[in-house]
Amino acid sequence: MACMRRCPQCGSSDLFQSVGGYLGSEWRCKRCGYQGAFVVESEEEMPHPETDRDPNSAKLSGVPFWFRILALLILILFIWMLLPRW
Repeated sequence: MACMRRCPQCGSSDLFQSVGGYLGSEWRCKRCGYQGAFVVESEEEMPHPETDRDPNSAKLSGVPFWFRILALLILILFIWMLLPRW
């Protein structure tokens, strides 16, 4: 099998060598714009990061942190109001 080079950020194999010589090479990814000397070289097919995620999973990465804290505080207040008073 041939050795495949992959982008460490997006997993794309669409890389080209922008600078190279005796001291090393610098690679650039056409897909995400990554530029650097580090690339992943493997004989096995590397899965893309997008295919590893479950499309049905809840995505909280777009929700601001302050909104999550506010929602948690409202939930705690609601539960506290429902508890019987002794």
